[in-house]
Amino acid sequence: MSVTRRRFLKEGSLGLAGASIASNALAMSRIPELPEAVNGEFNYGVASGDPTQSSVIIWSHFQPEESTDCDVLWTVSLNQDMTNVVRSGATTTGSDRDFTIKVDVDSLAAGTTYYFQFICQGVLSPVGVTRTADSGELDSARFAIVSCSSCPHGYFNVYRALAERDDLHAVIHLGDYIYEYGQDEYGDDSLSAERALAPAHETVSLSDYRRRHALYKLDEDLQALHQKHPMIAIWDDHEFTDNAWQDGASNHNDGEGDWQERKAVAKKAYFEWMPVREQNNESIYRRIQYGNLLDLIMLDTRVEGRDQQPEGAGKQQTAQDENRSLLGFEQEAWLYDQLTTSTAQWKVLGQQVMMAQRYYLNLENLLGEGAAASFWLDSWDGYAANRDRLLDVIKEHNVENMVVLTGDLHASFAADISDDPYTWRNYNRYTGEGSLAVEFVCPSVTSPGFPSVIAGSAERTIMAGSPHIKYAELQTHGYVLLTVNRERTQADWYYVSDITTRNSSTFCGVSYACEQGAARLKRVYQPA
Repeated sequence: MSVTRRRFLKEGSLGLAGASIASNALAMSRIPELPEAVNGEFNYGVASGDPTQSSVIIWSHFQPEESTDCDVLWTVSLNQDMTNVVRSGATTTGSDRDFTIKVDVDSLAAGTTYYFQFICQGVLSPVGVTRTADSGELDSARFAIVSCSSCPHGYFNVYRALAERDDLHAVIHLGDYIYEYGQDEYGDDSLSAERALAPAHETVSLSDYRRRHALYKLDEDLQALHQKHPMIAIWDDHEFTDNAWQDGASNHNDGEGDWQERKAVAKKAYFEWMPVREQNNESIYRRIQYGNLLDLIMLDTRVEGRDQQPEGAGKQQTAQDENRSLLGFEQEAWLYDQLTTSTAQWKVLGQQVMMAQRYYLNLENLLGEGAAASFWLDSWDGYAANRDRLLDVIKEHNVENMVVLTGDLHASFAADISDDPYTWRNYNRYTGEGSLAVEFVCPSVTSPGFPSVIAGSAERTIMAGSPHIKYAELQTHGYVLLTVNRERTQADWYYVSDITTRNSSTFCGVSYACEQGAARLKRVYQPA
């Protein structure tokens, strides 16, 4: 039987804790759905995202007294009092876009902090803060990297901690911003009263996905983050459903309707509720430039062109099939063009699933038969020919300073990326010679990592069998602070000690850096 990561984490962690799935489901099924938004208010705060050197998306939602279209005024100012206005205008929202408000504000100055606000039917929204991307010479930039925020598993303390930082150019969200599961499928039953889901069932329809996005946007910690920093977001599978690919998903069946229709309504709700720039072809891969320092290349490794994950007999051979792609061949060609024509010092890839190899790991004794293979083959290991093509482009065109940012795993990793890290003539585990790029995997905001009783053993197994993986931590929630400058790109893993109560305290667990021109990891002992 195939064992998905969700099933392993859910059943394994509950079983090891001595709780039965049945009792968990019973407890959670008693939770009523949450109330609707209050009419006549900006219930969901404000947000901004996708900054360019001259524009930024600003976002909000207004729930009118009556369900009719309403006019919205927006203002962008250089001061928080909203008196030094540089741009303003009007737009309309209505039920066709679930009363969300999204404006692409242009003609802004690069590298500048702005304040923005909306007014509708005489009601003022909160004032948001945003920042455009830099142009020209840029010495340094700093980002927070996050992913995987399951509301029923705990409080968004990571988001609150980031809302309290004043040193970020943007927050990069690598996907699983929402989860599609029903109330009785995935969560911590000890928090069921405080972190109940709406709708209580799995999201399938357009109204389901809209309501789930709305639920997340009601969270006070997520609102604080969006109000403080622009977000650069990409989706992963749970914005659709578990283990999605272009033509299906493991968590979709015929009783839930047509997959392409479900995918389309999930996309529509995402574009309505997220501060991302909408493209005509509904693709989400894109490039954001921060001066001549870095190109941030955001990839869709999930639904744009992904072939189905390898499974069954011969799955390792399937992974090597050159006719298969994780990205889709159109996005592949776009990526290779971005890498080979970029004039930025650093090429930073924001994407969902782990690129570094893990196919020699044997964790069956710890995770159960099938669990480890399903983890790995959902990532670049399941599309090894696609990874080989990418690494060939890097070698052939001498692409320097490529950094890969990854979410998805509910774990922390730092790894060198080599075309063959297991052959010592090709890759030296002690010096890093033979590495072509580096990868930083961020921990989850709340989604569960490995069960505590096996996490340490799994970490040791991973490190022992992976000469290119320099750091593995499989449990703790947090974020990666990414600092990019002319000398190095450094990742600092910041963790929260608890997600069962509200707090914003963090600690730095470890730091790794990649020096200019080195393409390999170096342990450092001071946060950037």
